[in-house]
Amino acid sequence: MNIICVILTGIHHLLEKARRYVQTSRVSKRCRRNCALFAVGVTVVAAAAFGFHGVHAAGKNRADETGQKEKVKEKEEPEDESPYGLEAILQGVLISQDTQTEVKKVGTSLENVMVGQRVGKREMESSLDFEDQGAQEVAKLQNSALGMSESNLKMSDEDYQNLLQLVEAEAGGEDMKGKILVANVVFNRVKDPEFPSSISEVIWENVAGSAQFSPTADGRINTVTVSEETREAVNRAIDGEDYSQGALFFMQEEYSDEENARWFKEDLKFLFTHGVHDFYTYP
Repeated sequence: MNIICVILTGIHHLLEKARRYVQTSRVSKRCRRNCALFAVGVTVVAAAAFGFHGVHAAGKNRADETGQKEKVKEKEEPEDESPYGLEAILQGVLISQDTQTEVKKVGTSLENVMVGQRVGKREMESSLDFEDQGAQEVAKLQNSALGMSESNLKMSDEDYQNLLQLVEAEAGGEDMKGKILVANVVFNRVKDPEFPSSISEVIWENVAGSAQFSPTADGRINTVTVSEETREAVNRAIDGEDYSQGALFFMQEEYSDEENARWFKEDLKFLFTHGVHDFYTYP
């Protein structure tokens, strides 16, 4: 732009000098015509140069404006950068915990799935409600766990052996249920605060010089040979198989002392009879 101004200023001075020269000197018509043509030519050339510079400048301005718009657009629309490292792992965990969205993995099924793999998320409405069902399952598990903790008694090897021998001595000739019932009564006593808290102590308990189980009084508990059926019955009782209805006592009236039999009938509550044994509990 500065060059154009200089050229136009020079042309102006040149034309002014030519005009003064013509006024002071006698010049032919032909010379005047040539000078006029020269001036017109210089003016046209200057105008053309000025126009070209304006077009070039306008093009440059438009190019600059386009570049600025592209830069603004790049700032407004940043590229989607792939997460990696800890950020990718956290993003994968958050998406996997969202039960209201469907996860669509990017890539084919033949690719190896890596931790932090890029994933796309598409909103969808879930028709499954896990709240009630989950609460019910948790309640079932809690009840089951409580039942197991209550039914499983602490038992040493000595307790187990004493129980096997007692069941064999008391119900060696009874069926499987009769054997299980004897073990059930022992377990019921261990759980009851009126009796000792261990199996061996319950079996060998002696109150006022009187044994609680006759095989411990006459020594049969130490002479029996435990059968496989008795062992199975004890194991089933340990696993929770119980037919006792809470019985704490049993007797075989045919071989019981008359006074003891009367105490059973008068002071205890009769529950049922199985095989040769009558089963009782506190009233």
